[in-house]
Amino acid sequence: MLARAFALVDKGCKACKRPLKLSVQASTLPGRRTRMPQRSCHLHRMPAQPENFPEEQHQPHNNSGGAPSSLACISEQNCAMQQSFAAMKTSGDVPVDSIRDTAEGTFDQRFATLKSIGEERVNEHELKLLLKKKSAPICYVWCDPSPWMHISQGIMKTISVNKMVKSGCKVKIVMADWFARVNREIGGNLNKMRTIGLYNIEMWKATGMALDEVELVWLSDEISQNADKYWPLVMDIARKNSVRRVRRCCQNRDPYVMGELTAAEIFLPCLQCAVILFQKVDIWLLGMEQHEANLLARQYCKHVKRRNKPVAVLHNTLPNLLQYPAMENRRHPAWAIFMEDDKEDICFKIEKAFCPPKLAEGNPCFQYIKRIILPWFGKFEVVRKRENGGTKTFLSMEELTADYESGALHPADLKLALVKSLNKTLQPVRDHFGSNAEAKDLVKAVEEYYIAD
Repeated sequence: MLARAFALVDKGCKACKRPLKLSVQASTLPGRRTRMPQRSCHLHRMPAQPENFPEEQHQPHNNSGGAPSSLACISEQNCAMQQSFAAMKTSGDVPVDSIRDTAEGTFDQRFATLKSIGEERVNEHELKLLLKKKSAPICYVWCDPSPWMHISQGIMKTISVNKMVKSGCKVKIVMADWFARVNREIGGNLNKMRTIGLYNIEMWKATGMALDEVELVWLSDEISQNADKYWPLVMDIARKNSVRRVRRCCQNRDPYVMGELTAAEIFLPCLQCAVILFQKVDIWLLGMEQHEANLLARQYCKHVKRRNKPVAVLHNTLPNLLQYPAMENRRHPAWAIFMEDDKEDICFKIEKAFCPPKLAEGNPCFQYIKRIILPWFGKFEVVRKRENGGTKTFLSMEELTADYESGALHPADLKLALVKSLNKTLQPVRDHFGSNAEAKDLVKAVEEYYIAD
């Protein structure tokens, strides 16, 4: 058994005697941590902890300037690419009856599919009433364009969007590019954020998101076209809330952003809240970054006695891979998996991941399997030598948990299988960005933005 033992990275673990070696074909550089520029590490957001809506009693079951001159051609390409994406078949072009006919499953199956996106962070009563009233509800998916996509924004969002399309929803992805004016790193440059948004869309194309059945909406365009509705709503929301209440919405601020809050950041929740309410939408798929804005929106609806508030689905989040994230370096590269990670990156990160023997609860590796691998492949395959139990395929978390907690499945074997599955998941993305000319141009543009700045 000692021959298979490995050392968990964190000092608090004393159960193992030898470091885990996850070998890959790529060459290893001494002291290497990640291919990403060190300056960009702070852009990677750590997931916030979920909360319940204050109105609900359900308890959770668990836890201005332009672009660089060398990139002037990108702006022209943006126009062409945006027209290309706009030409895609959208849900707005499909008759409601057609969507209703293609929606799969009974009412209970559709409800279960939508609820699975957010699990306990869904108001079940509101969702059931909506599905009984509308067979093809309009669903908006919030996306904050990001120069380096967390795997949850890439793979998990693809899974969620495809589930909504399959359930008969008319899905629109809202690219919140307008809020780049608040982003310190972008410096208020909307053209840069638009390019980053196009990069994110290209990433979803590579993952197999059903973009031909989804409408892509740029928030900057929506606000410009509906300024007479949006800005009065923003002011009314701000007028009905105290500074103290709005500051509470900033508690889930990006932990990598240093310094005091700016006035723009304090005002941001009111802007986000207005976006949630001024659209004609039945369901919002939000991240935890919009959770506080959603609470503000629900409280505003209650205050003004507005009935037609949208149902919010807060999608599941992935935990920090490190055992003591609060105690680690704020820019430690191993805290999460990103869509741009190569084989060596993933090997390094999973090797450093907290994975205590015989303990599934609070084990971040298990959450990656539950949220990414099983939904993506329908199975989790562990390849072992015959003397170590042989190869075994797990079809459920219950089965995997039972073997792991009994000691039948060793952490080293689980980590090796997780590395293999993650690389298999991300390989189509690597292939796409390695062969597609437009994808390569977008990567080059995003990289030059941050290297130049």
